[in-house]
Amino acid sequence: MSLWWARREQLDDYQINLIENLPLNESCLVLGPPGSGKTNVLLRRAQFVSLQDMPNVLVLSYTRPLVEFIKTGCFDAQGREIFPRNCVMTIESWIRWLYGTHKVPLPIEVSDQIERKKLLAAGAMDFINYGLLPRYDSLFIDEAQDLVKEEVDLLSQWSAVLVFVGDAKQKLFAQTEGLDVIGNLNPPAKIHQLPFHYRLSPKICRMADRILSSDNGRTLAETSHYEGPKPGEIRSNGPLTRNNQLKLAGEKLIDQTRVYEDLIRQGDRLGVVVARKDDRDTVLAFFEREPQLRGKAKIIRARTEHETGYDPALDPDIPICILTVKGCKGLEFRALHWLFCEELSHYHDNQTYYTVVTRAKTSLDLYYSVALPQELARGYSESGGELW
Repeated sequence: MSLWWARREQLDDYQINLIENLPLNESCLVLGPPGSGKTNVLLRRAQFVSLQDMPNVLVLSYTRPLVEFIKTGCFDAQGREIFPRNCVMTIESWIRWLYGTHKVPLPIEVSDQIERKKLLAAGAMDFINYGLLPRYDSLFIDEAQDLVKEEVDLLSQWSAVLVFVGDAKQKLFAQTEGLDVIGNLNPPAKIHQLPFHYRLSPKICRMADRILSSDNGRTLAETSHYEGPKPGEIRSNGPLTRNNQLKLAGEKLIDQTRVYEDLIRQGDRLGVVVARKDDRDTVLAFFEREPQLRGKAKIIRARTEHETGYDPALDPDIPICILTVKGCKGLEFRALHWLFCEELSHYHDNQTYYTVVTRAKTSLDLYYSVALPQELARGYSESGGELW
């Protein structure tokens, strides 16, 4: 088990209560800031429920990278499987599996991601009436803020007990309304709050607090119980050409693989985030040309249909993960490098910037070609610089 996944003695009373003490027949929504242990609670609650003679459960998440992360928590320190990894999948994969099981053709593909989610879920609404599959004992859903109404309605058909976790501030799609829809379920899902977080260094907290204000009156800085390497670091690198951004990031990553070697051995990862899918290949190709980085980086993405040569699983021997802005949600990295961070900024809102910044645990590097986006510039402060 990696250090991503806390043992029982490392959990706080709020987390233990949500895992062990809630009624088995009660739906709930667990809210909490980045690093509060929402995904940890979700997986351990699913494990707990499955041990109460209720094994027909699934853990559903939003992206393939996050699913692969959750699967690393399905094993104990000795490598024994303590929760079935094949019961963890993306919500889209689960819905597509329903189509296949019921021998119904998939809807026509559309390019808009939100519209595709809606059509896929809406087209599966009648499958429960086929009587082919039993309802689940419980369904456990991560990143609930990015669900659409049709997905929540479909989930409600397939289990009377739904456990959601989420955070409105980490919403990546303005068109999704998952938390509002969950709030209107009948019977209602009981809302629980995780008040503390343990992942983000104070500097990262302060930057995130400047990007988005708190919805409960308490900032990330006030609720932080960070115990990682100190001090945390945030650096703005630019203006630089794309090639020089890659070169500088590579130099820093070489150093960080050494500095964080012990933590990487325990399961920590270093992240590289880009806006465009094609840029993932650009970054990987550049790193592969650097002898000290060759074989140490991997693109983390979903496997395309009929693709056999790519394994999306996180590799314990490859410490550097390359992802898109949307692909990094829900994950955490000891050090994060956001390359070309002003690109596609017209698609990014405050929630997007907040979500990416809070993927960094200790160190965050921002790289830009012309100018740092306003949302990041307002959150970043370089202390000790010269005025004149």
